[in-house]
Amino acid sequence: MNDILGEQYVFDKKGNPTAVILPIEEYERILSALEESGNFSDTELLSKSPEFLKLVRRGLDDIRSGRVRHWKEVWDEL
Repeated sequence: MNDILGEQYVFDKKGNPTAVILPIEEYERILSALEESGNFSDTELLSKSPEFLKLVRRGLDDIRSGRVRHWKEVWDEL
């Protein structure tokens, strides 16, 4: 998993994701995009959506279980 995604997630002893590590450039890009939009309501709405949280949990479970592929591999199949 780490070969594909790099060490981007921090897990507790029980295997629950607790944090995401981003390169500073990516973090700054995200902040800049949010500041430019001036509208944080979409982000707030998504964070409260049970369906969105379900999708995030499913994605994290896929990562923990190794059900991931490098984006280049997927792109080459298209």
